[in-house]
Parts: sequence; structure tokens; C-alpha cells
Amino acid sequence: MKHAAGLLALALLAVSRPAAAQEGAAKWRPYQFKGSERYEYKMVHARRRREEGVVYILEVKKKGADEWEIGTTVRNGVKTAQVGAEHILGGSFGAMSPALYLMNPLYGAFIEQVEMKEGEKMSLFGAGVIKVGAKETVGGRSGFNCKLFTKQDDKDQLTWEWTVDTDLALPIKSITYEAGKEKTRIDLLSFKRD
Repeated sequence: MKHAAGLLALALLAVSRPAAAQEGAAKWRPYQFKGSERYEYKMVHARRRREEGVVYILEVKKKGADEWEIGTTVRNGVKTAQVGAEHILGGSFGAMSPALYLMNPLYGAFIEQVEMKEGEKMSLFGAGVIKVGAKETVGGRSGFNCKLFTKQDDKDQLTWEWTVDTDLALPIKSITYEAGKEKTRIDLLSFKRD
């Protein structure tokens, strides 16, 4: 928890630096939609078997120069005995929005600073490090695999892994880890831009 406060402070510092003023290789701009876009993801929680994934759809429609419409759908197939509050409030992902498992907005300020090229690293002032790996393809899109390691008991522990196509506003893959084990996994199934 003490690292969360440190990361929040660093995020606030990073936000004050305009992304457009930065130099270097391609950088990712999370949440910067380029028009009407539709993302469809498969989401799996470690508590569930992989084939019981939830489908999360996010549709962002540009309605005017400064107007947008955002819609979400969560599809979760269940047996009659499973129908209840857990599934009505978001399935195996609980009452939290599936988008929070896709990308924690707290990390956005750091991610914008990282050059998207293999081998790139960014230190989070002793609280952790972001490392950019090789490109991979997910849901028909290609992007750089990135990993966030945070300090836990003086060791670097993998906390979050995501794959970024710099042309898109959201990750094409996102995996959260707890105690070194995969906790949630979200993979892009399809993307469409009008």
C-alpha cells in the first residue's frame, strides 16, 4: 500500500508534463480515441477456468467536434444456479468496471512517458520500473509488450503486463499479477474504427 501512495505522487508529477512536448520514439497516448471505435475483449479471472471468460465490449462514438457517446456491454454465460448478484454486477470481475482491469488510470501518466521500442526502460524513482519488450500480435493487432515491476520486499515483482498498439487508445492485452501469479487476463478479440 505504501507503494501506491508513492506511485500516485509520481503520477501527479508526470501529468503536469505535457505529453506533446516530449521527444523520442513513438509513445502511446492512452484514452486518445481517433473517431468512432469498437473494442471487444475476452476477460478471464484466475478464479475461473479460461473457457468461462467474460466478453467486454466498449464502443466510443464521435458525435460532434467535442461530443462523444460511450457504451459498454458485458456478456457472461452462466448456468441457472449461478444467476445472482455477482454476475449481474459484472460477473467474475465483481462490481468494478471491467475497464479498470484493462488499465488502471493511475498508470496512464507513466505509460505516456515510455518510448515504445524494444529494450526501453523507465524507472519509477525507486518504486518500480516499466520495461518494453518485443512486439506481439493480439486480436489481429500488433503492439509492444510492456511490463510493470514494482518493489516488494526489496525485490522487483511483476505487477502488470500489457501490450500496446500505439495507434489505439486502449491496450490490446492486459494481465494483472498478484504474488507473482496471473490474476486477471484481458485479450482483444476484435477492433473496428469508423
